[in-house]
Amino acid sequence: MECVVFNTEALLAYYLGEAGGDVVMRLLESVSGRKIKGCINIVDLAELYYILHRKSPAAADEKVRNLRAFGVEVIGVDCKQCLWRVAAQIKSGSAISLADAFAAATAKLCQGRLVTGGDPEFDRLGIPLIKIRSS
Repeated sequence: MECVVFNTEALLAYYLGEAGGDVVMRLLESVSGRKIKGCINIVDLAELYYILHRKSPAAADEKVRNLRAFGVEVIGVDCKQCLWRVAAQIKSGSAISLADAFAAATAKLCQGRLVTGGDPEFDRLGIPLIKIRSS
């Protein structure tokens, strides 16, 4: 089954009604319908939560429940063949954030496509991407 890995930027676009949110919505509906597998790692989930929590603690809790209701699997840092190590290796060789390195590592280890905004820093990592908007 095809796997997509959501990074924080893509989910924020969906939850905040930004450009590209419609693409994320269609992917989440496909996850819910069990047409594809959806994942997020715990670091990106924490990043999503704290950004939403700044706006509204109640909304942050609701969005995390909503994400889980779609059937998105949360991947822990120690799971999936030393996710933390792969993320650190990616981070050491590029100028991306640590959360983005974890997103890229999750996609790499799950052999999935990374759902992201339009950030060009992912282009150099050799990971299949679904860009929800142009950079």
